[in-house]
Amino acid sequence: MDGFLALDFQPLYNQYGGETPSEWTAAIQKHIVIAPLWTNIDSRNISNGGLWINVLTYKDKSDVAKIQDLVRHYTNQTEFNVSVALVATWKHVTIHSPYEPGYELVNHQNLSMQVILVTDGMYTYIMFNYDREQFSIRPLPEVPVASGYTHLDYSASVLSTRNNFTNLNKESNVYPAFPGRWLYNVTTITASMWNETRCLQFVKENNRTLKSWITEQLVYALPCPCQEVLMLEDYTFTRKDEILPGIGTKFTHTTCYESWFFSAYGIKQRCCYMFSKLQSQYPGAVAAEFENTTIASLLQEGYYQCCSPEGSQKYCHLYQQINPPDDCSRYTISDEIPLEDKKDTPQIKDVSVDVEKLATNPRNRVVRNVQSDGEQRKSISNVDSINNVSMFMTMYRNLKKMFGFG
Repeated sequence: MDGFLALDFQPLYNQYGGETPSEWTAAIQKHIVIAPLWTNIDSRNISNGGLWINVLTYKDKSDVAKIQDLVRHYTNQTEFNVSVALVATWKHVTIHSPYEPGYELVNHQNLSMQVILVTDGMYTYIMFNYDREQFSIRPLPEVPVASGYTHLDYSASVLSTRNNFTNLNKESNVYPAFPGRWLYNVTTITASMWNETRCLQFVKENNRTLKSWITEQLVYALPCPCQEVLMLEDYTFTRKDEILPGIGTKFTHTTCYESWFFSAYGIKQRCCYMFSKLQSQYPGAVAAEFENTTIASLLQEGYYQCCSPEGSQKYCHLYQQINPPDDCSRYTISDEIPLEDKKDTPQIKDVSVDVEKLATNPRNRVVRNVQSDGEQRKSISNVDSINNVSMFMTMYRNLKKMFGFG
């Protein structure tokens, strides 16, 4: 109500702001304050007067377009697209006086002003607008007056005080000059925000050519088994947890594997599992590695900018469209085990069963004729061997049903 905004949950009720940076810091009490004119203002009991607060998004197309055009015009940020704007408008307000009611005082002490806080998600600006006609407000000489804004470290930019605030509706800092309009760039860009910008640039430059090339190459990559229990039986892969950044801290219960060597097509498949399930979405997943060092370096940098566990991962889904991890959709496993190809597996066709002995032998032992190196005949438990193979096949088929592979 006193000509300032405090961007915090806990309210701030100070009637007066500081006219020096140190006084301002003491007055804000660790609030982020934006003040077009911070003084003892009264907006009550005044006809057609008061304070209006509006939050504008893409739904408010007309108002957003006006603000967006102004920012672009004064900053040359031609790609500035408003994501949200906070607008506070004080109309026909006056100073607070114990001697004269506001509805009378406003006739000769009148103030209309506006503050716009606008951002595109990267750059942020504050705009102050002061009415050139309704600016007759004159606080008492001993009353503090200040305009300015607070930085993230709670330091202040004090723009005017009681000594020069009357120039606010006559001067300007924009070009071309527009009396009563002031624009300030209050952008604070973090490392995460820079990576988001670089990620969008990476996607824009590689969304077609590189994406198509990778799609063609992945056809020749080894598919990842869908479950880690199957990976453990796949000797074309080796365990390598370090290929996933932050494993053990950010990705608990996760294990990773990669192909032993690059294939003839220059691809090395990589797979990561959490609780035995293949991860097919970043950041818990990893994609295939390419032997081409130029492409490998480009993809690694793009991953860091878009999907790094230390970043926001806001645009990680865009990177995944270009360089997707394997989703095991191409993985298959044979339904049958070719026993005839196993040298150490007994050949079923060599088994001869004596029915009479089978019926009378309580241990179900039968005679199998096997040619040894010394051309000697031996008696072994052939039914036990058959039963072992049958039991293995049954177990194998049960595993197939359980894990849904093959």
